[in-house]
Amino acid sequence: MRIEEEARVSTKTMAVLPYEFSEGIFGSYVVDQDDDFYSYSTPKQLINEACHYYFCSLKGRLEGTRKVFGINRKLPIVIEPSFNMYFMPTTSPLSHDCAWISHGYVESLERLSTKETCIKFSGGKALTVPYSYNSLNNQLFRTAQYRHMITDRLSKTSL
Repeated sequence: MRIEEEARVSTKTMAVLPYEFSEGIFGSYVVDQDDDFYSYSTPKQLINEACHYYFCSLKGRLEGTRKVFGINRKLPIVIEPSFNMYFMPTTSPLSHDCAWISHGYVESLERLSTKETCIKFSGGKALTVPYSYNSLNNQLFRTAQYRHMITDRLSKTSL
């Protein structure tokens, strides 16, 4: 188990999942295109730090999604649109159990049981998660719609 002291969400990040190192000590398991690793920062902290890197905050991204997209639950966010860094939460972004999945890397979902799904990523990686297929599938479609909305808005402003 490799622990990355200065972990960062990047364009190569496929997923950021909650991980409990020991009782009461939480961090993250990060699935990356090149190498997976653990971090003592929580998924929420890592996503927030990525937003800060691009001059925003997780709170600001969530408020923006809520206002533009008109939804209130499990809000997808864009960390940086020019790098296609769109992430979808698996539960409420405020929950300790929330994982963040990079929309652009998801190739398919496979239902394993009522509360377990295998996410297949581009490049051949796969990850089994304790979330229902229907919930993840809804999040994929919601994030695709949000991504289209942002892309459309940005293309109109660059004319």
